[in-house]
Order: sequence, then structure tokens, then C-alpha cells
Amino acid sequence: MWGMGLRRAGVVAAAVAGATAVAPATSAAAADVEYCSGNYTQEYYQAKKIALPGKPDITVYVDLCLYNHVGSYQAISNVSWDGGFIVGKRFNSFTATVWVQKNDVNKCTGTGYPSINSYDSGSLAFTCAWQSANTSGVSADGKIVYDIANDGKGAYTWQLTGTS
Repeated sequence: MWGMGLRRAGVVAAAVAGATAVAPATSAAAADVEYCSGNYTQEYYQAKKIALPGKPDITVYVDLCLYNHVGSYQAISNVSWDGGFIVGKRFNSFTATVWVQKNDVNKCTGTGYPSINSYDSGSLAFTCAWQSANTSGVSADGKIVYDIANDGKGAYTWQLTGTS
């Protein structure tokens, strides 16, 4: 962790408070999504400002965490964004993926498709879960793949920093 503490909480609260819409979770375990707060085992928060040609830039925040529920692991990705109101499309595609890893081997994968083109700000939480009695070497990791509309450069991959 980078000592984000109160600053991280303030940024997340500001991003969530300014949200005009909260998109529904899209994974099979959507009803069981726990948001990264309080009871996490491991957590890593990160942000990225994405420059958009001819449109207001957008900042994407990811709160990646791993819960350990006595042999049941749940990786959770909370993706939120904040940018100026636009008319038109920001991205040709925007996909976020989270997974539980055991010694760097993926054990489950969850994918989310935030409504980032539809709202100036918002959030999406999604998850995947894996059952195991072996508790060593388990972490959460993820990535975001996005293709900026009208930049002619194709897709970019933002490899998230996983939990340890």
C-alpha cells in the first residue's frame, strides 16, 4: 500500500459522491459482491488519467481487493471514473478484468463492462470467487483494456498492480 489512507478514502468518496449512475455488477456472483471496505484481507488502490483527443480527459480509479472467507477467496474490482460531460463516444471498447491467483496462476476470472461512454462519472463493482483450503500465495490481480475512440492507435492495456 502507498499510505493512501485518508487521501484514498477522500478520492473514492468524491468519485462515488459525484457518480450520476452506478452500473449493476455483471459477474455471476453479482449478488454477493462485497465492496472494498473494512473487512478486506488485502487491498490496492490505483488511478490513471486518460487523455482523450478532442474531449475532456477522464480519470479512472480502481480499488482492487482480496477477501479471505476461511478458505473462500473473492477478488473484487471497483472501477469508477470521473470526467467532464461529453457528447459522443469516449471509447470504442472498455473492459475491466479481475482474477484470483494462487502463486501467479489464475483460479477464477471476472469481467466488467463499465458504462463509461454513457455517464460523465460512475462506478462498477464485479468479482470472482475461488474455494481452497490452502491459504498461501493467494492474491487478486487485474487489468483494464481500452480503445480510445478516434485516436487511431488501437487498444491499450493497463496492467493493474495486484495485491500481495
